[in-house]
Amino acid sequence: MSLRRTSGDSCDLARSVTDPRAFELVYDAYATRVLAFLARRTFDAEAARDLTAETFAQAYQGRRRFRGSTDDETAAWLYGIARNLLNRYIRTGVVERKAVERLGIRVPQLVEADYERIVQLAGLADLRAVIAEEFSRLRPDQQTAVHLRVVEELSYPEIATRLAISEQTARARVSRGLRQLVAGVENVPGMKEGLT
Repeated sequence: MSLRRTSGDSCDLARSVTDPRAFELVYDAYATRVLAFLARRTFDAEAARDLTAETFAQAYQGRRRFRGSTDDETAAWLYGIARNLLNRYIRTGVVERKAVERLGIRVPQLVEADYERIVQLAGLADLRAVIAEEFSRLRPDQQTAVHLRVVEELSYPEIATRLAISEQTARARVSRGLRQLVAGVENVPGMKEGLT
């Protein structure tokens, strides 16, 4: 059986259950897009590379559970896996990185060319510029609240104490600031990809 896609093929992922080689077509069709999706959200080329690999490993292992029949359903399923892995990465990443450092494990690093290629594919330079521009448009009180929550990772009670405001006001400032940032970022080409 040829691995070349024909006009009659509607879903290589479903076909890969009986012909595992068809999964190569799934990988070829979606790997770059999933990598860019993850890089735009982690701002870390190495993490995006690792999460992409894990996305496709889980997709391959779980391909028998896939119930779709179209390429759109394949994309939705892959992005769903990627989002779940990203959420877990965000929740556990700090703890894992500290454990790796504590154990003295040396993690292989990307070479500069690989890193630059991922940054280029994900459009991170443009995205950073947009975020910086949108951040500068926030009211100063929102800038401070967003910085404390996102950069310094303070809890809402800690932000309220630091700024001498109520927790409800702290939540409102962060929420409004993040909504404004998201509205600006959504105008960057490709940022909404995989969110539907």
